[in-house]
Amino acid sequence: MLTDCTAYTKVFVNKRLNTVRVLATFDTSRRNKHGDIVVTVQNAIFASGDVASMLDSADSRQVAVQRTLAIVRQVMRTDRIVLV
Repeated sequence: MLTDCTAYTKVFVNKRLNTVRVLATFDTSRRNKHGDIVVTVQNAIFASGDVASMLDSADSRQVAVQRTLAIVRQVMRTDRIVLV
């Protein structure tokens, strides 16, 4: 059964390790000075491992992120995903 909540998702790039990971949360209480929702490791409900390297091609990174978003839909039981 799916929930009616919106999952706010961020594609996070670690510049030091040149890796990409996906963070997702339902928490909308943390916002920056412009009013945008802030997704961090501390408030993330779902934090993937390193799904891709920045050395990979753009197509490869896109496929890896899409595959991870499918896992987010299953784990968080929602089809409402917004990238922030």
